[in-house]
Amino acid sequence: MLVVGGLGYIGRRVVEELLARGEDVKVLDRARNVKTPQGATVVKGDATDFSTLYDTMRGAEAVVNLAAYINVEESVSRPQEYLRNNVTTHLNVLEAARRLGVERIILASSAAVYGDAQPPLREESEKRPVNPYGLSKLICEQLSDAYHRGYGIGTIVLRYFNVLGEGGRNVLKIFVENVFNRRPLTVRGRWIGGVFTPASRDFVYVGDVAEATVKALSVEPRMVSINIAGGSAVSVDKLARMVLESLGEEVEIVFAELAPHEPLTSWADISRAKQILGWEPKTPLAMVVKKYVEWFGEKMRG
Repeated sequence: MLVVGGLGYIGRRVVEELLARGEDVKVLDRARNVKTPQGATVVKGDATDFSTLYDTMRGAEAVVNLAAYINVEESVSRPQEYLRNNVTTHLNVLEAARRLGVERIILASSAAVYGDAQPPLREESEKRPVNPYGLSKLICEQLSDAYHRGYGIGTIVLRYFNVLGEGGRNVLKIFVENVFNRRPLTVRGRWIGGVFTPASRDFVYVGDVAEATVKALSVEPRMVSINIAGGSAVSVDKLARMVLESLGEEVEIVFAELAPHEPLTSWADISRAKQILGWEPKTPLAMVVKKYVEWFGEKMRG
């Protein structure tokens, strides 16, 4: 089993889950000075280099591709870099799989492929990415479809929604850090008819996402897309207040305009995940916040 990007936020948890199940796991990652999961074979290298990826993939029966640049804001200012990195990495995975006879690929995609399509977002919903990151992931999906049609390589596309949890760089991290530093929490949204509407997102715990990813490896190789999400929309304002309640603190909440390349609301229909993977999220958002606050507190004390 090869996990590309297996030292990252989600990748590390996928690797740990696979190791716990007794799998033989190899990791390809360019991260430096990162603690490696005990029991995994780690190759330090860049998946955009085809020969490195090809050599590392030898002997693998399946590949999980979690390697990508993922910062939406950054993708807007660095579109060429995001498209080049994300698309090249996945094209290399597919081409190496073709040459080596690997028939099972898991692609970590994103809700960003839907853009501002109308929720609830189903796998067959219109794809309208509004930023280069979302576009890069949609191209990766289209490449997977072409390789499936042309060469019979099966790709299970997992469209992750807003993944929260310990160690992640996301809105939960920003909120908790701001409270610890007595800074305001900024809730973004839009003023509609003079009334502020906060953005809402479909949040899902990173541990649940890792479980879904491992479950996807048991699906018969084919081309299919699956939403991995909580299955409901939660306003960012509510998340901010949950953080304050969990910490027992009070700081100012300020409202700000959402960037034009971000949808106001996004949430998923997860029926296909239940049907195909036998998966649904286990961790309520309140517990996700509690886990993160406890983890962050221990980190600060350490």
